[in-house]
Amino acid sequence: MKGWLKSVFALLCLALNLQATACQLRFAAETDFPPHLIKNDEQHWHGQTAELLQALAAKVGCQIDYRSSPWLRSLMQLKSGELDVISHLYRNAEREKDYYFLGPHHLEAIWLIGKAADFKEVRTLTDTIHLKPAPRIAVLNGAYYGEDFAAVQRNPGFAALLVPISSIQDKLALLNAGRVDAILEDRSVLHYWQQHQLKSASLYRPIVQIYQAPVYFGFSKKSISAAQFAKLQQAWLLMEKDQTVRNIQQRYQPQ
Repeated sequence: MKGWLKSVFALLCLALNLQATACQLRFAAETDFPPHLIKNDEQHWHGQTAELLQALAAKVGCQIDYRSSPWLRSLMQLKSGELDVISHLYRNAEREKDYYFLGPHHLEAIWLIGKAADFKEVRTLTDTIHLKPAPRIAVLNGAYYGEDFAAVQRNPGFAALLVPISSIQDKLALLNAGRVDAILEDRSVLHYWQQHQLKSASLYRPIVQIYQAPVYFGFSKKSISAAQFAKLQQAWLLMEKDQTVRNIQQRYQPQ
């Protein structure tokens, strides 16, 4: 009898071990969103967001399955359970119906970024409406830039300036190619460009702050159970307590 119990216990342990090994978090990742998500030549991921999620996954015994997906599609896939987690998600009551929120992992500061000479008369976002020639401003399709931005966007004159872009890479490429005059982007991205002396980075300046708010990891309530999320929460609290979160953030943020 004792031998039978030992065998059952060993099988249970093996099953649990296999389950932990097989655990994967399907994560929507932009391939070039420094300093948050950076894919190097060896196809390895690093950056503030990537390393925070890697540390979290390691604590709960999971691997990360990185999936390239435009932002708006990622939100829909997270809601349906086709993705397990995305990052940089603003928290509100409506979204809490479909997603668990963990963090915050970053304080996002969205600015109008462009060449200072092109926007020297701009003190507020609405000032861009009166510029001649009219500037082209790239915005991420499906992104939330705050209620003040939404109010200005209802002005047809301002809405006509906006160029919707499906991914971070498209937005940055258009700016560098001169096909848009400004972008709405987190200031930490501009800091990374200039710190690493990327092409044309020194020409750009933060013109007007659009919105600032904490952003979170969002987990799908379709694919992640309440019990699984409780384990993720516990792991995150441990990472905060042992300074893992702070140490990773400090490596990538302006001091």
